[in-house]
Amino acid sequence: MTNAIQAMPMKTLCIGRFLLDVPQKAVVSHRRSSLAGWDISSWKEAETQFDMVQEEALVSLKTQRNSQGEISFDSVRDIRQGDLHGRILVFDRKRLERYVDDAKKVEYFVSVRARVHSQGNTYEFYSEIATDKEIDELEKILKQITWRAENHIPEQAGFCFNGGLLGEPLSANQAEFTGVFIGLESNPDVAISLHSLAGIDPGKTLLQRDAANGIKLQYFSRFHTLREGSRSLNGIAGEEILERVDEPNGSTLQSFIWESLSKKDDVYLPNLILEFSTGHGKPGGRVNSSMSDAEALALWEKISGSLRRRPVQPVETASAVQKGT
Repeated sequence: MTNAIQAMPMKTLCIGRFLLDVPQKAVVSHRRSSLAGWDISSWKEAETQFDMVQEEALVSLKTQRNSQGEISFDSVRDIRQGDLHGRILVFDRKRLERYVDDAKKVEYFVSVRARVHSQGNTYEFYSEIATDKEIDELEKILKQITWRAENHIPEQAGFCFNGGLLGEPLSANQAEFTGVFIGLESNPDVAISLHSLAGIDPGKTLLQRDAANGIKLQYFSRFHTLREGSRSLNGIAGEEILERVDEPNGSTLQSFIWESLSKKDDVYLPNLILEFSTGHGKPGGRVNSSMSDAEALALWEKISGSLRRRPVQPVETASAVQKGT
C-alpha cells in the first residue's frame, strides 16, 4: 500500500503564495479568503446573471432604510479594468462618537459590498465597517484581480485564492488569508487542510504550545508520538508533530500537523498550517483510521514534502539549460 501511495498521481494547487501537491482525485474546497479586512468570496456565474443581480442590489438599497430610518444607500462606484467590471456599493453610513484625551471625536463608517466579474467568475469583497479611505484602497485592489483557472499556476507575483490571483502591490500588513480543505473519496475519514495568514505576530511556536497542552498532559497515555521536532519544507522553516491517538470511544487515528516559523512583516513567511488527520466519522464522531501508521506517514510525506513557494519567474527546463551550456 505504501508503494501505491508513493506512485499515486498528484495535482498541484496554488494557495496564497505557495504550491501544494495533493492526490489527483482529491476533492478540494476553498475557504473564504480575506485581505486588508475585506472578506473575499468567489463563484462561477454567467455574465447576464451577474448584471441582473447587480441591478437588483442597487434598486434594493435605494429603497431600504437603515437603523436610523434613513435610506440605506450611500453611493456607488463603477469598476472596469480590461474585461473585469462591476460596482462598489456603499450603504448604511454610521456615526460613531468616542472620546480621545477627553476630546469628543466623531467618525463615520459604512458597509461596503463590491462585486466584479471576469471570465465567468464573480468576486465579492465585503465589510460591515469601512472608512472612505479604505474604499479608495479597495478600488485599487479590485483592479489587481486576474481570473485564474483551478489548475492554473500563474507566473505573475501575487496571492492565489479561489478562482483568482491578486497581483502586486500587496503588503504583509494587509493580512492576506486563504485556505483549502482536501478530502479523499477512497478514504472518507481523512481530512487535509492548508491555511496561510500573513501579517500576524508569530507568538509561541507549535512545539512550545504543544508542551503546555493541558489535554495531552492529562491524558498523555492516549497520545503516541510518531515524530516531532523541527522540519523545513523546501526552505520554509517549521515544526511538526505526528501522533497516533487513542480516542475515548476505542477508535485509533492519526493526527499530523506542521506549522511554519513565520515573520510578521514578510508575505513569503506567513503563518502556514498544514494538517492531516484520520478517523473522521459522522459529525462529532470518531472512527478507526482507514490507514496504518506507515500508510498515513507515506501520504503525509508525499503531500507535506511538496509544499513550496510559488516561483514567479519562468523556470528553465533541463533541455533549455543544456542548450545554454
